Amino acid sequence: MSNAITTELVNIQNSTAQAQATKERKSEMDQDAFLQLLMIQLKNQDPTNPMDSTEFLSQQAQFTQISELQKLNSNLTSSMLISQASSMIGREVVMEDKSNPEGYVNGVVECASFDSSGGINLVINGNEYPLNSLLILGEQQATTETKTENN
Repeated sequence: MSNAITTELVNIQNSTAQAQATKERKSEMDQDAFLQLLMIQLKNQDPTNPMDSTEFLSQQAQFTQISELQKLNSNLTSSMLISQASSMIGREVVMEDKSNPEGYVNGVVECASFDSSGGINLVINGNEYPLNSLLILGEQQATTETKTENN
């Protein structure tokens, strides 16, 4: 019985390592591994002293709660980045730009956009730059209406 458990645990460990190596770390994979482990525990438990089913339900509930909290955290992070990027529209910025001989570009943020991988870009002088390449965030630029009123 001990060898069967060890073999099953090694198989689960190997499949988890393969999933991580191929960067397929999805919560469904984690939940599948949890359920496989649960089934192994059920198959190999001592029939004269079975495990408490409420403990299994508690473990499943905790696992589900952690999974949902991770999703919520991801959504909140995305929302915060969107809010941050939109608050930069109209502000002077300096962005890292390795294609530029100076290594940076400066200008006013025209708009914010999403790229195909879900990242957020700032549009400066008609070009898109990843939000994480921001070096300096300057003041809000005056609009033409504000300039006219001051003259």
